[in-house]
Amino acid sequence: MSHNRRLVFILLGLSALFLVLGAWFGYRAWQSGQAAAPANAASPADDFVALGLERARGGDVEGAIQALNVAISADPEGAAEAYYYRGLIHAELGEAADALADFDKAISINPHRAEFFASRGTTYLSTGRPASAVDDFSEAIKIDSSYAPTYVNRGQAYARLEMFDLAEQDYNHAIELDDRLMAAYFNRGVLYMNQEKPEEAIADFTRCIELDADAPAPYFNRAVALIQLGRNDEAAADLTLYIGMTQDEEGKHQAQALLESMSTSQ
Repeated sequence: MSHNRRLVFILLGLSALFLVLGAWFGYRAWQSGQAAAPANAASPADDFVALGLERARGGDVEGAIQALNVAISADPEGAAEAYYYRGLIHAELGEAADALADFDKAISINPHRAEFFASRGTTYLSTGRPASAVDDFSEAIKIDSSYAPTYVNRGQAYARLEMFDLAEQDYNHAIELDDRLMAAYFNRGVLYMNQEKPEEAIADFTRCIELDADAPAPYFNRAVALIQLGRNDEAAADLTLYIGMTQDEEGKHQAQALLESMSTSQ
């Protein structure tokens, strides 16, 4: 199996982690209360925004969008949060163009919210526009330089642009801010694999496993790095664990193929 083919497997895991990370950043405002509404008079849209979020938490996507639509109609020029949360829902549904339009509107109303830029950056990156993503993540960092996941996201955008030194700097800084942020280690491990540094990658994937032993992807990626160093017995153990843990049938098939390729090469 070729080196490039192995990297395809790694990037599949990277994509999954990135989407989770984007959702985490987008919803932190109403989960933790850290991103409070601007200090101005209450908007008639506020109650409908709250209703939309309540419905979204309950899994009623259609009802959430309806409530947010009412919020926007009630106060179009004060509905930054309504546009933002509706954009998040569109992004989750894979409706990137609608999501970007809503994020654009939210930013035009209130250009001082880091999560607005970061969520648009996530959407740009997921639709193959890494340069635009870098711009938005950088703007988010200007507003809030203390939030580690933004550096991970910008690092991924730099990596897509093959600006690997800048990507590594962002992953390193994310770890300085939060040394328990698994996505930072995972994506730095992917970067090291692309740079043909399997020992450094193994260290990062091992740290991921220390932080969350139930996450399947780090076992798979560590196995790939171990294979590159000829440590096939350890790789086989990781792949076996991965097969028993993952719900991803395609990933399971790939792991089984790697195990078979190792057994036939011995």
